[in-house]
Amino acid sequence: MSDLFSGHIRINDPASKDMGGMKDSLTGLDRYEVFLKKLQRCLDDIGDKKVSVVYTDIRHFKYINDTYGYQVGDALLRDFVKDIMNDNRDLICCSRVYSDNFVAANILPDDITNQQFKDFIELVNNEREVRYREKYLNSRLQFCTGISIVDKNSRSLDAETVVSNANLARKVAKELEEGCCVLFDNSMMEGIKREVEITSQIPKAISNHEFKVYYQPKIETATLELTGAEALVRWQRPDGSFVFPDQFIPFIERSGQIVDVDYYVYREVFQFLSERIAAGKNVVPVSLNVSRVHLTKMEILGYVQKLFAEFPISPDLIEFELTESIYLDNTERALMLVEGLHNMGVKVSMDDFGSGYSSLNLLSRLPIDVIKLDKVFLKDDSLSESDKIVISCMVDMAKQLRIVSLCEGVETMEQSDYLKEIGCQLQQGYYFSKPIPQEQFEQMLDSAEKAAGNTSGN
Repeated sequence: MSDLFSGHIRINDPASKDMGGMKDSLTGLDRYEVFLKKLQRCLDDIGDKKVSVVYTDIRHFKYINDTYGYQVGDALLRDFVKDIMNDNRDLICCSRVYSDNFVAANILPDDITNQQFKDFIELVNNEREVRYREKYLNSRLQFCTGISIVDKNSRSLDAETVVSNANLARKVAKELEEGCCVLFDNSMMEGIKREVEITSQIPKAISNHEFKVYYQPKIETATLELTGAEALVRWQRPDGSFVFPDQFIPFIERSGQIVDVDYYVYREVFQFLSERIAAGKNVVPVSLNVSRVHLTKMEILGYVQKLFAEFPISPDLIEFELTESIYLDNTERALMLVEGLHNMGVKVSMDDFGSGYSSLNLLSRLPIDVIKLDKVFLKDDSLSESDKIVISCMVDMAKQLRIVSLCEGVETMEQSDYLKEIGCQLQQGYYFSKPIPQEQFEQMLDSAEKAAGNTSGN
C-alpha cells in the first residue's frame, strides 16, 4: 500500500521544499493541482479504506482583511493551516484552493461512521470559531464546511468530482444562517439541476415581463400614516403560477443574474413614480434592495444615474437597502457605494440591522440614513422584557446618531404600540400590510391622498 496511508502528515516534510512553484507561498501547502494528483493516487489505491475530502472556507474573512489589514488576515490563514495539520492524524494532503478556501483529504478510521466524522468536524470548527474570534477580534467569524466521503459504493469517482461534491456541500452550508458542516449526498445534485433550470429561464422571464414589483408599505409610527414602501420582486409565470423568491433568488445571486433582475425592478419603480407624478397623483419614497453581487463591479451607480436622467423624479423618493452582511463582507466597497448614492441625493438604509454581531462597529464607520431593525426581534407575538430592552437601546442609539429607525416584522398591535412608546419612527409588517401588487398599492396611495385631503378640508 502507498505511503500516502502511513498516517504521517506530509505537508511540512523538510525534504518537500517548494520546487518550481509546487507550494503555496503563503501557507506552504501543496498547490491545488498537486493536491488533485495526490488525491487521485490515493483513490486509485484506496483498497477497503474510506477517504474524506473536507472543503472549508472562512465566513466573513474579507471583513478581517478590510478591518484589521492583510497581515492579520494572513496570520489567521497560517494559524488555520497549523490547526488542520494538528487535528488530522491521517491527513493525505491539503491545499489552499484560493483566498480562504481550503481542501483536505483524510483516511478515515475503520470504526467511524460518516455521520460521526461529520459531527467531529463540526465540533472542531466550533472550537476554532471560539478561539479565533477571541484572537482576531471578530465575533462573526465562522467556518463553513462541506464533506464528501468515498467508500466502496463510490470507488469510481475521480478526484475532481469528489472535491466538487465537497464544495457543493460547502455551498449548502454557507447558505444556512450559521456556519456549519454539511455532508454531501446525491440529492444535492437534484438541487443543481433545479438551479440550472431556473437560471436558464431568467432572460426570457425578464423580456416577457414575468417579474412583478410588489410593494410593502412603511408606516409612520406617530401618525400611522403611509409614508413609504419597499419594492420586492415576485415571479409570475404565464400560466399565473408564482415562483417564490426563496426558490430563485439564491440561484440568480450565484449566477450573477440578480443584477439584471434588480435593474428591471429599479426601472419599473422609477417609471411607476414618474408616471404618477406626471399625472399629479400622490407618491411616497420607495426603497430598493441591493444584492452583494453589485459590489463586485460597482456598475450600479452608473445605472442609477441613467435612470435619474431618463425619469425626472426627485432623489428623495428613492432609497437603497443594503443588508448588514453586505457591509460586513466588503466594507470598503459598501462605503464607496453609499458615498456614490449620497452624492446623487439618495438615502441608504442598513437592512437586517442587529442580525449580526458587528452592527455598532459598522454604524461608527458608515454614513447610514436608516436602520431597519431585523424582524428576529419581533419573533414572538408577545414581547419579552429582554426583547424590549434590546429594541429600545437600538432605537435610542439611532436617535443619538441622528439615524431614522424602522422596525420590520410588526404583526401585532402590542408590538406596534410598544414601538410608538419608545419612539421608533417607522414600522413595516403584516400588521399593516403584506407586500401587495402595484395596482393595489396605487389604490392605497390614492386612498391616503383622499384621506389627507379630507383632513385638511376639515
